[in-house]
Amino acid sequence: MFLDGNKRVANLVANKEMIKNGQGVLAVPVEKIGEYLEKLIHYYETNDMTEIKQWIYDTSVDGI
Repeated sequence: MFLDGNKRVANLVANKEMIKNGQGVLAVPVEKIGEYLEKLIHYYETNDMTEIKQWIYDTSVDGI
């Protein structure tokens, strides 16, 4: 049914864990996807999650 489900599965698992631990829900706003991908690439290249971690907390976690 789907050609590639990795992102959907990763999002589902992340949200399951966040909800289980009372941390809200992860949802990157559509208008910020480009910025998210830039942060993600930076993380992959440097293995430094400081920037993306703060960015996700500031823009993409809802329901805390």
